[in-house]
Amino acid sequence: MTYLAFLVATGLYLAIGSGGPLHNDQWYDSFQSRVEAVEPDFWLRFVLLVVVPCAGFTLAYAVFEEMFGAAAVLLLGTPALFFSFGRLQWPALVNRFRTRVAAGDVEGALLALDAAGYRMPELDDAMSAERDGARFLLYEGFQRWFSPVFYFLLFGPFFAVGYRLVVLGSGDRNAPMNRVLHFLDWLPSRVLLLTFGAIGNFESIRPLLLNKALDADIKTNELLMQGFELASPVAAAGLDQQIERVRELLKRALAVWVVVASVLVIVS
Repeated sequence: MTYLAFLVATGLYLAIGSGGPLHNDQWYDSFQSRVEAVEPDFWLRFVLLVVVPCAGFTLAYAVFEEMFGAAAVLLLGTPALFFSFGRLQWPALVNRFRTRVAAGDVEGALLALDAAGYRMPELDDAMSAERDGARFLLYEGFQRWFSPVFYFLLFGPFFAVGYRLVVLGSGDRNAPMNRVLHFLDWLPSRVLLLTFGAIGNFESIRPLLLNKALDADIKTNELLMQGFELASPVAAAGLDQQIERVRELLKRALAVWVVVASVLVIVS
C-alpha cells in the first residue's frame, strides 16, 4: 500500500503540479504567527510547529487504520505525501528563468526567482549570477520531491509530513530551523548525488563523493550544484543551457528513483 500511495501521489503531482487545498498553507502561516507571538525558545517552537501537527496526523492515521486496516496507508498516506511535496510551480519557474537567461537578461532571470524565495547576493559577473540562480532551482527541485519521497519510503508518511513542516517553518530569520532542515537534507542529498553519478559521469563525480559527501558543513545546495556540474558538465559556449540540463538531470533522477522503488517492491 505504501508503494501504491507513492505512485498515486507522484503521478498526481507530475500531472497537475502543486496547488489545491493540500498545498494551501494559510492555516500554517496563521498557526506560526500565533506561536511566534509568545516568543518561545527553539525547542518549544519546534514542538509546536512540527511535532504537534505530526501528532495530530498520527492520531487521524490511527483512527483510519482502526477503521480501514492496511488501506489507511492509501487513504491517508497518499494525501500526506502530496502535502509534503513542494509548493513552487517549478517547471514554469525554470522556463521563465531559462527564457530570460537565453535573452541575455540575467538580472531579470534572477528577479523572476524573487517571488519564489530567492535572495540575490552580491555577485561579480553574469556567469556567477546564472550559476547562483541555477543552484537555487536545483535545490528547490531536490526538496520539492526527492526529500519527501526519501522519508516517505524509508520511514512512512509521518516523516514526509514532518519534513515539509520543517521547510515551511524555516526561513531567513529562523537559523535553528534551517539547521534542522540541513540535517534532514543530509542523507537524501547524498543519495541524489549518487544518482547523479549513476546517470551522469561517475568518474568525474567520485572525488566529490570521497572528499565532500561526508562534510556536514557544506551547504546542500552547493554540494548538489557541484555534483550537477561534474555529472553533467556545461561548455562555456552553452551556459544558457545550464538550467535545461538541471531540469533533465532531475527528471532522469526521478525516473531512476521510481524504477529502484519498483524493483525493491518486486524483490521484497
